[in-house]
Amino acid sequence: MTLPLARNIYFTGFMASGKSRIGSLTAASLGWKFFDIDKLIEEKTGKTIPRIFAEDGEPAFRRMEVEALREVGGQGPMVASLGGGTLINPEAIELIRRNGVLVGLHASPEVILERVNRKKESRPLLANLDDESKMAKIKEMLELRKPLYQLADLHFESDEKIPHHVLTRRIIHRLQVDELKPLTVELAERSYPIYVEENLAGHLDSIAAKAGCPQRFLIVTDQNLKSHQKRMLEQLRSCLGDCRIFFFKSGEEEKSLKSLNKLFTFMLRHSYPRKTTLVAFGGGVTGDMVGFAAAVYLRGIDFIQAPTTLLSMVDSSVGGKTAVNHPLGKNLIGAFYQPKAVAISLETLSTLPPLEFLSGMAEVVKYGVIRDPEFFAFLEENTEAILAKRPDLMRQVVLRSCAIKAEVVGKDERETAEGGRAILNYGHTFGHAFEVLGGYGAIPHGLAVALGMRVAARLAVSLGMLTAADEKRQNDLLDKLGMPKHFPRKLDENKAWDAMGLDKKVDDGSRVYILPKRIGEVVPVRDVPKETVLQALAVARESKGP
Repeated sequence: MTLPLARNIYFTGFMASGKSRIGSLTAASLGWKFFDIDKLIEEKTGKTIPRIFAEDGEPAFRRMEVEALREVGGQGPMVASLGGGTLINPEAIELIRRNGVLVGLHASPEVILERVNRKKESRPLLANLDDESKMAKIKEMLELRKPLYQLADLHFESDEKIPHHVLTRRIIHRLQVDELKPLTVELAERSYPIYVEENLAGHLDSIAAKAGCPQRFLIVTDQNLKSHQKRMLEQLRSCLGDCRIFFFKSGEEEKSLKSLNKLFTFMLRHSYPRKTTLVAFGGGVTGDMVGFAAAVYLRGIDFIQAPTTLLSMVDSSVGGKTAVNHPLGKNLIGAFYQPKAVAISLETLSTLPPLEFLSGMAEVVKYGVIRDPEFFAFLEENTEAILAKRPDLMRQVVLRSCAIKAEVVGKDERETAEGGRAILNYGHTFGHAFEVLGGYGAIPHGLAVALGMRVAARLAVSLGMLTAADEKRQNDLLDKLGMPKHFPRKLDENKAWDAMGLDKKVDDGSRVYILPKRIGEVVPVRDVPKETVLQALAVARESKGP
């Protein structure tokens, strides 16, 4: 995927740091104009740079640089390589900042000396020096100009170990990522971005670099995606330096400490250090497990969420809830541990099975009910187009859902505030009970939540909190989307009650229910009488008719 890139690009760095070579390759890759400022000056004056220095002096040359920058700056989009001392002139810096981005290339003194000696042309500042004197001069000038090169917006190592085409790709991708406008989960020093684009698989290294992640990667995914997302998985692996891939078995039943221990064993045997970044490429099960693994491996390492299902895009990848299941309940063994970034590639939705897509849409509807009546109305008005996965609408659906969750999590990360993050559990208390009764994996999580929303709305109506009209409006949307109306097996309301007693939202023995007051607002309600709850649960029981 080609991401937008609009700003002029200026390469800076010491002599022989690769500015002209990498600059010209960058321009060719983008189809832009390329200007070597030194060569442009030589063409205009008819003199070589050493001759200009000798005859006119360095101050005159610096003035020529400014004039050349003015000339090329208006011919964008373009790429320009700057002379090694261009940034000495504050006027030059101002011109560059006005219409472009400054990319710094860095090489060691040894590499610079080797490159200088390799080329025939003379470097005026190193003229008539032996190698020892050149090295001393290079080190002296590098130290002197260090504050200027640090003015660059981005910095890249330009050594002999990195092929030119690889470095060029990294630079372009990082610049493209920098021009994206992600959502942000605001958590002070642990804040992180949520990127939503068509395909970000080839840019994940740049997203990781911008987030400050270590550049040793391990992709963790499940067996299903080996075939269903083969092309994107290959893109991702190539982007991350052909790193290893660990495959979980697929399915909710694999979300266990036993499965997680297999990942730990793999990582320990391959000596993955603390400076490792895990990449969770998959649905909610994969994301939850990888997040928990990152939280505890070597007492904590970085991870990035790359969700591939609608459910994981709009829900589990954002917020830092990580866990595995226990035979007595869902997600009971886990931790709050935030990713360094979330990279959502909407392209993966095209291969999503219908039930998986519906599972995600249940969480989307939830956001409208708990927080945003306008978003709920948008879903009502565009149901058919959303079911057809129209790209522009799916982008809006994912962005708004993530924005709501990011806002809620930013205010109450660990679910401690009354009416804070707990509102995200709308439909989940009942939904988790349905999952337990059905057996993990028998009922997709989102569909269980959708059924739980029907029960929660009925309970709210019975308590006089919600109008019957709003209950109908919610249920009509769920119906239109094709959500289940009944538990698929014989429902024992008392067993559902017992299962809810193990729910994480039970607080000091007090059962807490998230119930709607109207479309767009929910509140926590405590200690509803058992009989009232059982009556509401009956809405999920399939009627046998007369």
